Amino acid sequence: MTRRLLVIMTVAAALLVLAAPAMAFNGLRSDYTTSDACQPCHNGQLSGVPAIYGEWAETKHAEAGADDQALRLPYGSVCQGCHTSNFDPAKAIPTPTATSATGAVSYGVANGIPTEPQTVGNAASSENFVGCSSCHYGVQTGGTSGSDPNNTAHRAPLGLLANADICGQCHSRYSYTTRTFDVSPIPAAQPTTLIQPQMALGGYPMLGTPASPGPGWNPAPPLSDYLTVQTPGWTPTPNPAATSGGFGRLQTYWRTSEGDSLWQQSGHDGSAAQYPDWAVEGHANALTGLTSQSFWQFMDETTKQECLECHSADYRIMKEAGETPTSADARYGVTCVGCHTPHQNTTEGGAWDEEWTPQLRTGSAKTLCVECHNGEIPEGATASPGTEIHHPMKEMIDGYGAIDVAGAPSVHKGKCVECHMPPTSVSRGSVQLGGNHTFAIIEPEVALEASPIPVATAVATATATPVPGGTPVITVTNTVTYDSMPYSSCSTCHSKTGSVKATPKPFSTTRATPSPDASPLRVTVTIDQTANQSAWGNFNGGDRAVWLQDTMEQRQEWTKAKIAAIQEELDKAAWHLGYADTDAAHTALMAIRAKNRTMAETAFLSAFTNVQFVESEGSFGMHNWTYSSAVVNKAMEQAKTASTGVVVKLGYKPTLQLSRSKVKAGSAVTFSGQVKTARGVAAAGKVKIMKKVGGVWKTWKTVKLNASGKYSFKAKMTKKGTHRFRALMPGNSLNKAGNSGSRTLAVK
Repeated sequence: MTRRLLVIMTVAAALLVLAAPAMAFNGLRSDYTTSDACQPCHNGQLSGVPAIYGEWAETKHAEAGADDQALRLPYGSVCQGCHTSNFDPAKAIPTPTATSATGAVSYGVANGIPTEPQTVGNAASSENFVGCSSCHYGVQTGGTSGSDPNNTAHRAPLGLLANADICGQCHSRYSYTTRTFDVSPIPAAQPTTLIQPQMALGGYPMLGTPASPGPGWNPAPPLSDYLTVQTPGWTPTPNPAATSGGFGRLQTYWRTSEGDSLWQQSGHDGSAAQYPDWAVEGHANALTGLTSQSFWQFMDETTKQECLECHSADYRIMKEAGETPTSADARYGVTCVGCHTPHQNTTEGGAWDEEWTPQLRTGSAKTLCVECHNGEIPEGATASPGTEIHHPMKEMIDGYGAIDVAGAPSVHKGKCVECHMPPTSVSRGSVQLGGNHTFAIIEPEVALEASPIPVATAVATATATPVPGGTPVITVTNTVTYDSMPYSSCSTCHSKTGSVKATPKPFSTTRATPSPDASPLRVTVTIDQTANQSAWGNFNGGDRAVWLQDTMEQRQEWTKAKIAAIQEELDKAAWHLGYADTDAAHTALMAIRAKNRTMAETAFLSAFTNVQFVESEGSFGMHNWTYSSAVVNKAMEQAKTASTGVVVKLGYKPTLQLSRSKVKAGSAVTFSGQVKTARGVAAAGKVKIMKKVGGVWKTWKTVKLNASGKYSFKAKMTKKGTHRFRALMPGNSLNKAGNSGSRTLAVK
């Protein structure tokens, strides 16, 4: 009896389990935690807890669903996947929203926005914005806000927040998921039952999971396990049975004669495909590109950590948070959080659209890049001879740091974004004004010659009304306008007025057959412009500044040729100094105290540093032509001094001004000026004022220079006539003689 009763009770319990309804929750993941659970601790009222909730609430993420994307049907690009949190397309319930005069029914999603708490609702999303758990996964809580039993947001190592894949979940528009998702069909338009959205749906564990067995923590799997991310040259292969990529629209790239370029054609609301751009450029590989070098294993730990300040975003955020990471802890290169602050809405707007807030770490694009792209030379200082310079972009643009070269700031200062991140994508009839994240220079010729795409279509319908009873004559003509890339790296600033370079191309003409006796009495023509790209030409100036292409190439070729010549001269100098080559000479000479080096040795080390300054900076004259060309010319002068043992003398630079150009006989005139060396240093000694007599320049006065190299004196002019004067500074062992321009004085 007891055994039979036990069996009956077990079966009954099993039936109760089968009959119990599934636990309700909003969205796809049951362990999603809504942002209201984070607010009490992160609102600035608890000491030691980051006060980030209020700052986040001011960002675009906090209002991502303001346009009711959650109420749209998930059959195309699935706006809800990025504009809401924890979206589950299978839960979206199609509901009629309107009926047109013709009887066409429009549909939307009835339950797109949650109206009940996370643990009791059944909405398609958990929050109508990008909430905390979209990036931090979740926390372990009580109540109805949802709970993550792993307490991921609190337990995951801080450095994992630097993983670019977190942002790539959404900032990879025009890609498609690796799996398909079921949706409820509607009886019209797109009766789809299967989709592949353009974001990483499917419960992507962006911060990883606890190690099993513990202790420890496993980082997230690669984003590619969840999302097929576009890359130049890709061949998309979504499931043919599923609707994907906005009804088949997946990313394409501007093409050149060599195939796909780096730059994307399709954009979205400014641009939402920054992750694929970043993934194919140098910042993504900043860590591995460093640690894979043979010298890395021989560097001491302190030096490694200095390098990681700029080569690893996770190392940097861990250190800024007060942790003590080592070089072994670094996992990622320069990722999104290396430049952007997800929680802070900084004040500076986008370079092309002020409505966008890029949320930059430094608050300004003018100061962001040079945080790392600098040679560590103090502001306004000069490098020491023999110093090895590493990527001195800031110094080059600001025009300082080279040895014995006068300062000259560049007109390009503060314009990194304008040149390295011009918009490349188009969508819905306009250029998308978010910066591209390849950071690669788009040369004018490349932008102009990239494979054109349709940017506007005009449909003209001509209706000829015939005699009564005749057959109407209807002609329909479609005209398509094509254009290439909207910007080059130069045309952001160097644009010429004029229309866009576009090519109208009629591709379809149809005509109804009239009756033989048709005689048109009136012709009515209507034109429907189905896409308007007129602003395109206004943005890029029409020609993409292609007129600068030759100048760019000539300057870079000249600079590279100069560098090669200087390096050859340095090798020659090393041999004259008694060393095998430049590297051997550099090593040996750096071991000699500066005050004990000969003139030739100092010149060698100065040339070594100056030429490396230009070469390692990498723009070969583009960032600051005036300063760059002066540096290589000085480096060649220094290298020749080192190789010959003879100082290459340059002429003095005297000036001369007269207080008056016409005077009466007997009047006094002030003669003044200044003398500097070719390096801009004030001269010392006496300057001669020369007067032309009978076609020959003769000394007229000799004047002593003051400490600033200046002079001034008055002279009474008694002899009538037209007189010509100039200043002459005699040469010495270090400088050639130099003359000023001539000045004319009329005495009447």
